[in-house]
Amino acid sequence: MISNRVFIVQMPRLGVMLYLIFTAISIIFYAGGTVRDPDTLGYSFTQNFFSDLGKLSTDNFLAMIFFSGSLFVVGITFSIYFYYLMKSYNYDSLGIMAKIGSGLGILGALCFIGVGFTPHNVLFTPHIFFVNWAFRSFLLSSLLLSIVLFKDDRLSSRYGIGYLFFAISIFLYILVLEFAPKPELSEISLIFNVLAQKAIVLIFLLSVLYQSFGNSKLAANNSSQ
Repeated sequence: MISNRVFIVQMPRLGVMLYLIFTAISIIFYAGGTVRDPDTLGYSFTQNFFSDLGKLSTDNFLAMIFFSGSLFVVGITFSIYFYYLMKSYNYDSLGIMAKIGSGLGILGALCFIGVGFTPHNVLFTPHIFFVNWAFRSFLLSSLLLSIVLFKDDRLSSRYGIGYLFFAISIFLYILVLEFAPKPELSEISLIFNVLAQKAIVLIFLLSVLYQSFGNSKLAANNSSQ
């Protein structure tokens, strides 16, 4: 029987590593073009969204494949991760909250797959739908799980603080998505939106890695029971 540790500690770390590798390859092969200038060459860290990598075109095929692959890997690994995190809790009041939070995490992970398979230049409306609900799902998930971790005597409260910081960061990014000037309006608004996206993705990856250390303790505690 595979240890629970594989799914809530090692798998999310592997998912982060594969995401970074696939995204880096996608950036290398990116043909070019930004929201404001379709004639640029290559990928710009300050003017290209990650979703630009998934643009469907003949000259961007390899970049699109690796971009879609990166989000597919993230979606699958984190769906499995949240499923087994859910199984780490019983059906008491704390456990029910953990299961709801984990279920929302699975929904967010599946939305990431949707983002990867809806190129924004041909399927803009469903692409934005999956983007919005990925972050909204993770916001609710992280809020519930932060409460769970604060109340879970098996873990240090710093892991609850980590989830709460993640939740606040997602909330701020949702405000950017809803109220920030549209990236098409000016170069400054484009850079602001792009860097905001880069920041939330970085926070997400660091949060996953940080939480894996808490999950390591959780898995060890469960195996000793």
